[in-house]
Order: sequence, then C-alpha cells, then structure tokens
Amino acid sequence: MKQLHKQASVNYRRDEEMPGNQYSPKTLKHPRSLPRSINYLFREQRLLFVLVGVLIGSTFFILQPTLSRLGPSEARTAVTSSLSGSSSVVQSSNRGSQGIFQRRSVSGRVPADLGRRRLRIVVTGGAGFVGSHLVDKLIARGDEVIVIDNFFTGRKDNLVHLFGNPRFELIRHDVVEPILLEVDQIYHLACPASPVHYKYNPVKTIKTNVMGTLNMLGLAKRVGARFLLTSTSEVYGDPLEHPQKETYWGNVNPIGERSCYDEGKRTAETLTMDYHRGAGVEVTAICFKCW
Repeated sequence: MKQLHKQASVNYRRDEEMPGNQYSPKTLKHPRSLPRSINYLFREQRLLFVLVGVLIGSTFFILQPTLSRLGPSEARTAVTSSLSGSSSVVQSSNRGSQGIFQRRSVSGRVPADLGRRRLRIVVTGGAGFVGSHLVDKLIARGDEVIVIDNFFTGRKDNLVHLFGNPRFELIRHDVVEPILLEVDQIYHLACPASPVHYKYNPVKTIKTNVMGTLNMLGLAKRVGARFLLTSTSEVYGDPLEHPQKETYWGNVNPIGERSCYDEGKRTAETLTMDYHRGAGVEVTAICFKCW
C-alpha cells in the first residue's frame, strides 16, 4: 500500500511539472472590420452583381404600372427592350442611366377603362326589376357586386345567369338587421315599391325604409363608402303641381294608407342628408317616377 501511495504522489508531481497540461484560454476572435467587409464585396466582382440586381429590380418596379396597361405582346416587347437597355448600361457605364427610360417607352393604344380600379359594390334589393338590371350593368363594367335581398318582392330568377360569375355574390339578408361588409359603394334599393306590396305589411315597409337606410348609412360611414339612395316622387304626397320641382315641398298625409311608404322614404332622405352633413358621408339621392 505504501508503494502504491508513493507511486501515485510521484505521478501527481510529474503532472504538475509538465508545462503542456497548464490551461490556456482561447484567444477571442476580433470582429470583422469594415475594410475586410469592403474587400469581401470587391472580391470576385460581388459588388458588380449587387449593382446589376438592384438595377434589374428598379427597372421592374418602374415598368410595372406601364405593363399593366399594355397587351401581352406589347408588354413582352417592353420588357425585352428594357432588359437589353439595362445590360448595355452595366457594360458601358459612361452612357448613363438615361438610355433605360428612353428604351422602355413603348407607343401603343391603351384600351378604354383598362386602368380603372375595380370597385366592390353592394346592391340592396338587387333581385328586383330595377336592381337586377343595375347589377348586370355593374358586372359588365368590371366591378365586384354583392347583392343583398330578402326576396319579399325580388326573384332569384333575375340573377340566376350570374351565379357562375366569380365577381358576383348573393346574400339572403334583411336590411333591417345590420350587416358588416367591406365595400366601396352602396346602392340602397331595398323596399317594396308597389302599393299592393307595401300595404300588405305597412310596419315592415316603414322599418325597411328607416332601419334599413340607417344600417346602410352606418356601413357607409364605417368603411368610407359612397352611398346612393333610391327615393320616389311619392315623398311629395298628393302634389298640387305637376311636374314637381326641387323647391316644392309637397302635400303630404302622414296618417294615410300609403304613408308607410311615403313617410318612410321622406325619413330615408332625411337620414341620408343628416349623415352627409354630420358625418361627411358622400351621398346621392335619386327619385323614381313611373306612369
């Protein structure tokens, strides 16, 4: 045991005397300096590739509005001429960047209404006679149309030819209840217009005119949409002059059988102008007169 203890102590002292076993911390690497980074860019023409990439990207974003207004063949020609112009500028830098803008100008006719922004429009009462023709016109113009109708007087057959159109959407909904949509314009046509229909449920008629208009005006205010109200010459009541001028205030009866429609439309016009004056909503009110 004494021999083992002596041998272990000798080995321990031998390890202490050996200089190689001493701990030496690693030296910290210095962060890359700015000259080394610049050297890295210039090595193997990396800076040239960076400049070429920036030039091509800038040319694409400059040309994008022009390409969206051209046909496929003209757009292809414009891209080809622009890329050839940019490559010549990189090869010979003394020409300057003016040649790019001269080469990318392409003469050609722009089709009418092609640059117009597509609108998202809601039409209440769009399944009726007038509403369905308005929807056809808006779809033909290139807009996206959402029709809201409870089919009290409207018919789905008036819109069945649009069911496969990706820019058309039909929602069965009563405008008396609020609805949340993101739209640019609102055409508010929802209301029974025939005496037979609006006398059938007079309370529902005046609720549609008042609450429906209030909900649509609130939506227009919320999303910043333009609002159009379809009113009627019945707001003049039983007029004493023909034709009625805008300065004529009418001869009305607020308790008659037709007052649910007449007074409802008058209230709708009042709400429309109040939202315009008080909330800054852009509004239009038109009157229909049928003989």
